[in-house]
Amino acid sequence: MKFIKLENLQHVLAILVIFLMLISLMVVYTASARYSEILSSKNDAHDFALKHASRVVLALFIMLVVSNISYEKWKNYTHIFMIISIVLLIAVLFVGVEKKGAVRSLNLKLFELQPSFLALLTMILHFANLVERKGERTKDLKTGFLPMISWIGLIAFLVFLQPNFSQGMVIILVGMSLMFICGANLKHITFTTLSALPFLIFYVFSADYRYQRIITHIERIFSTSLIDSEQQVRYSIYAIGSGGLFGVGVGNSRYRELFIPEAHTDFIFSIFAEEFGFVGALILISIYVSIFVIGVIMIRKLQNTYAQIVTAGIIISMIIYVLANTLVVVGALPTTGLPLPFMSYGGSSLVIFAVATGILLNFASTLKSETQNNLVSFTYHTDVR
Repeated sequence: MKFIKLENLQHVLAILVIFLMLISLMVVYTASARYSEILSSKNDAHDFALKHASRVVLALFIMLVVSNISYEKWKNYTHIFMIISIVLLIAVLFVGVEKKGAVRSLNLKLFELQPSFLALLTMILHFANLVERKGERTKDLKTGFLPMISWIGLIAFLVFLQPNFSQGMVIILVGMSLMFICGANLKHITFTTLSALPFLIFYVFSADYRYQRIITHIERIFSTSLIDSEQQVRYSIYAIGSGGLFGVGVGNSRYRELFIPEAHTDFIFSIFAEEFGFVGALILISIYVSIFVIGVIMIRKLQNTYAQIVTAGIIISMIIYVLANTLVVVGALPTTGLPLPFMSYGGSSLVIFAVATGILLNFASTLKSETQNNLVSFTYHTDVR
């Protein structure tokens, strides 16, 4: 992306994210129409699509507002954000909405908030604040490592109780990645990881459905036929394959007809690939890669440690969601239930990722200011000479 000027990164990032949201309007509608017509409370084919549209509008508004708020105004309150997230994670266990045997969200009327998404973002913001304030002390076991690993452990534990193993693992992966980036002792990270493995393995095999999901996935790996695969994964692969090079066309998906349960959520990529083909899927992945590259450029060019760490955390979390979702729909990972950022139907992930993008846009706007300041400084020194 050398052809993109530094001061234009903000606009490019905004365009890419807005494009994803607008594309999602079309894909969610085509993927959910049949499901919505038969199973929604209103028996209306447009029900889920209209709800998603309202959430996209809300997300765009929030992204615009957040992008215009300087991070200097709220970064010292990240510990309060963390406490609020913890309270919400506890509250959801008692007053949350139960779906499919799990209690993961709070009903906010406009959408159902999953506090685990909020907790992930606030954890990133708080870690960045800790590192900036503590500096080299972050590498110390008592003053740096233990406080950060305690936050990760507490949040992940509360998410596991919902139960939501996949989201809990995302929190652990993002948290540990940030600790590594921030210079935590590799021995501490390795010891903690090895110590936590027995507990994670016990948790996975403590529930029948999690155990069966992993066994089914292992059997699929060693099977030469898709017939024995899990139904939604099998049809997901069929859908992607039937898309061919250029797809079957918008609205012409055959596998949305209840072959893939709730195709508008976790398996939205399958319907997209079927309707837009290999070329469309490649373009979609390229957009996510471009967002990642923009994030890397920002990390290198930003002058503020806090902004660098927050950017790293947000980009890492996005790439984990994209990888997890796309690898699941092609059968490379067990079914996780993780959304595709900005594309999947749902309020929590869309709104929280909009907040995260707004923060990145605010950071990117400082790059423009820094570029101008550097130019002014260079001109001043030249004139003096």
